[in-house]
Amino acid sequence: MEADACNVPQAIAIFVPGRLCLFGEHSDWAGSMRASNPDIVPGRTIVVTTEQGLYARARRRDDALLHLTSTTNDGRRLSQTFDLQDPDGLIETARAGGFWSYAAGMAYKLALEYRIAGLEIDNHATTLPLKRGLSSSAALCVLLARAANRVLDLGLTTRDEMRVAYEGERLTPSRCGRMDQAVALGRAPALMTFDGDAMQVESVALREPLHLVLADLRAGKDTVQILSCLQQAYPVPSTSAHHALVRCLGPLNESLTVSAAASMARGDVAGLGRLMTAAQAEFDTAAGPLCPSQLGEAGSPVLHRVLRLPAIQPHLLGGKGVGSQGDGTAQLLCRDADAQRAVVAVLTQELGLECIAFTVPATAAGEAGEGRRESSHRETGGGGERGAPGVLASGGGRAAAAREP
Repeated sequence: MEADACNVPQAIAIFVPGRLCLFGEHSDWAGSMRASNPDIVPGRTIVVTTEQGLYARARRRDDALLHLTSTTNDGRRLSQTFDLQDPDGLIETARAGGFWSYAAGMAYKLALEYRIAGLEIDNHATTLPLKRGLSSSAALCVLLARAANRVLDLGLTTRDEMRVAYEGERLTPSRCGRMDQAVALGRAPALMTFDGDAMQVESVALREPLHLVLADLRAGKDTVQILSCLQQAYPVPSTSAHHALVRCLGPLNESLTVSAAASMARGDVAGLGRLMTAAQAEFDTAAGPLCPSQLGEAGSPVLHRVLRLPAIQPHLLGGKGVGSQGDGTAQLLCRDADAQRAVVAVLTQELGLECIAFTVPATAAGEAGEGRRESSHRETGGGGERGAPGVLASGGGRAAAAREP
């Protein structure tokens, strides 16, 4: 890495987006259970990355410390220093949970596996809402993996970064699945398949743009509790309620994602909206009884109030919860751009919710139409990351500049 006149290493600019799961939440970790129970159907998710994310600058340090400054989406600046030569302290912090647990888990993973030198990361701006089902924790983990890779020349592929980020996050109380690390991919919609320890990614054609509204429900949800409750049904279901969840996240989800990908390819946005609504109903029925304090009609009343709000129905094609579900964030598929603006106006003015108007652009002709497939042993994006420092490589080998907010 080049240094300036004062021999201070120049910082590399990095942007990592959030992740929106259009279909298939929870099926990523469920599909991984096939390693223990082959009767489980592989998990399938359709994901897109968001325009919102984490902006950072990273540089090398001359000591054995990882210094991280984090900026929350409301502008608060917090800093923490991790001793890379204290693995016991790092793993203790990671397992304790809390705000710094993800960074501690990543510091432990990077120090143990790659014996990294000192690293300073300034996450100077965050436009991604935290704890709202948009993979903010996974974005942080990928940010740390990517910063170490680029600053310290670790030679990791995009798929390597995803693996390291996943393994680092799993050291915390979060029992996330591998889908969350899709934040390392590019902007085009992707179909991810999870079969035991194997993961496959293929692009999904999108003939018409998707005009979405992401509504921060300003309520509360406990992702750790949700995962703890649902994962009791795996790897071998023992009750009728367990079998219902395994069916929901397995064959029912497989059917929904196949239909959703077909609707996206042929430009049937209305049909896609109906599938979203159907997916929410199936999830409520199967998952609600296993975690009644967080899921279903009773556990996520704000989500269901918003999904059924009469004032926005003329503008909607469908909708569902986001991420682990619960009263975190709602994703609402609107009829067009005008309807998108109308939904934002109603939710902000009548309910006081914070909303993001998020449009997924149609894929260019041929960009996703051939259904590019990549199995778990290959690098996502192919051919490695290209571009000068300050440029981010996206899926498909395309480089996207690290944009300042």
